[in-house]
Amino acid sequence: MAARETDPGPEGRPAVRDLLGQSAEAACERFGRPVVDRWTGGDRWLRFEGPDWSLRARARPRGSGGAARIRSWTVAFSKGFDTLGAALRALGLGDAAPGPETGELRLPLRDGAGRLHSLTASRRGARIHSVSAFDEPPDWEDPTAG
Repeated sequence: MAARETDPGPEGRPAVRDLLGQSAEAACERFGRPVVDRWTGGDRWLRFEGPDWSLRARARPRGSGGAARIRSWTVAFSKGFDTLGAALRALGLGDAAPGPETGELRLPLRDGAGRLHSLTASRRGARIHSVSAFDEPPDWEDPTAG
């Protein structure tokens, strides 16, 4: 059963702005019932599906007994996008710093609270087929810095 799209981005893709740090329950409220919801080790894995996308999220409690919070996510697209900018706009991240269109597709991502996260994209052939975000600052040089 596919997830309902209660919080779609442009063109019906999942709007993932500020998903990092949200509780797993908030993600389920946002995207509907996951097609996968399982614990592996200390991580809770959720997968949501739409007509031409899938969203996989990893959640983990910050401390014992705490709510599982989204630590990383990956959205995969069945058809892909010509540019990184188009993929980011489809996910509601159109205001993210413009990233490189060639080479390694990674850039910093700030959330609404100003926290810095890492964002990467994967190209297959000439198209962007997935975008991932991680709840940690980039460990590479910021291509958008000064």
